[in-house]
Amino acid sequence: MTGGYQRMSGVIDVENQTVEGNPAFVCRRSVCEVHDTLDCECAIDNAPLVEPLVVRVIQDVAAWDAIREEWDRLYAASPTASTPLDFVWLRRWWQVYASVYGAGGLRIITLWRGSVLSGALPLYIAGADAGRVAARCLRFVSTGEEEFEEICPDYLDLLHLPGEDTACAEATWLAIDAIEWDTLEFLDLPQSSPLLRRLEFFPRHRRARVATRGGCPIANLDGGFDRYLTQLSSKTRMRARQEIRKAEKSGVLFELATEADSEAYFDDLIRLHQARWTAEGKPGCFSAPRFTQFHRGLLQAWTKGGRLILARLSHQGKACVVLYGFVTCAKFDLYQLGVGSIEGTNIRSPGTLANLLLMEQLAGRGVNRYDFLRGNSEFKKSLTTEHRDLVCLQCRRLTSRALLDQVMRLLTRVFRKMSRMVRQGWTSSRGAGRAGVD
Repeated sequence: MTGGYQRMSGVIDVENQTVEGNPAFVCRRSVCEVHDTLDCECAIDNAPLVEPLVVRVIQDVAAWDAIREEWDRLYAASPTASTPLDFVWLRRWWQVYASVYGAGGLRIITLWRGSVLSGALPLYIAGADAGRVAARCLRFVSTGEEEFEEICPDYLDLLHLPGEDTACAEATWLAIDAIEWDTLEFLDLPQSSPLLRRLEFFPRHRRARVATRGGCPIANLDGGFDRYLTQLSSKTRMRARQEIRKAEKSGVLFELATEADSEAYFDDLIRLHQARWTAEGKPGCFSAPRFTQFHRGLLQAWTKGGRLILARLSHQGKACVVLYGFVTCAKFDLYQLGVGSIEGTNIRSPGTLANLLLMEQLAGRGVNRYDFLRGNSEFKKSLTTEHRDLVCLQCRRLTSRALLDQVMRLLTRVFRKMSRMVRQGWTSSRGAGRAGVD
């Protein structure tokens, strides 16, 4: 290497230099591997020559589609890869929901070193169509729907190549600040997200608020299914083994869907899930056409390669439980389930049994984590060996739209509270009247 360098606030400017005949580029934020610091002469003397990180914000669907291969390569290498960061998931959501929620358009932040996609954050702006005064909210793609049709993805985060988390997070926050928005809401970030670790690089970080969203219960399958059982309480372990023995004796059938019968399994899932919720007087998520359309699209895209799992527990030809989820790397995410009764057997908990049988099969395939995703139902708690916490990050700019949005939200909460009080008072007065008549 010939020529010299100039040290400038953690940035090394390299001018007119060559390394083995190749042009040299600006080295930014070179960290000394020995002393783990930027302010080290060792880091400068041995700094590798790398291309600068370039930020490009994609607002056009065609431009997003054009980097599909680069996105897939980044996703395969990223330590933060999760099911809802897969291109298929994101693109499918945009296809189904964008006409309703994506009026402000895409804001896909991509970070490049030369031709290599080093990082990506899939965002969009909601509430920004012409003629509306609603606040422009910057969100993750696949969030922000109305409650009755929301997808509820967990582990949304910044995709990045190994070793690029710090540089990508810092550049991403600067890009976020340059986008025009009134409010920002990032739902269900892992607490370990590089975006949270480098939040101070967000120029408005003092206005940002981080709130807990609860945890994801996880079953650790490292070492196989039998080893997992030893991590449970003695009472839960005994019950688990009892349920498995009952299944063997009662003739129940546990199967995983193939491409040929996946639609039938999915229909069973919908039937069982909806039956439970309608019995409680609630509509159930599959009553929402867009929600169901979104998942049928994933079914078509992911069943063949084993990415999507549909597992069914049946007895005497009748589906009793269907589990639905996704495999990402060596982790399975249990997204949804439908549970009915198993008549003619002494199986106490068919839902728990189905999960145990699926754990056993997936552990044999090399899956080492079985993630129940966010929620605290009793069956999840009983089968859990570890947790991962998720948070929500919010920020509000001092704009007229943001202020109006805040006032409208406050008025909406007040109206809902008063409506509940009126309904409760009406119910009480009717009850008192009936008591008087009696």
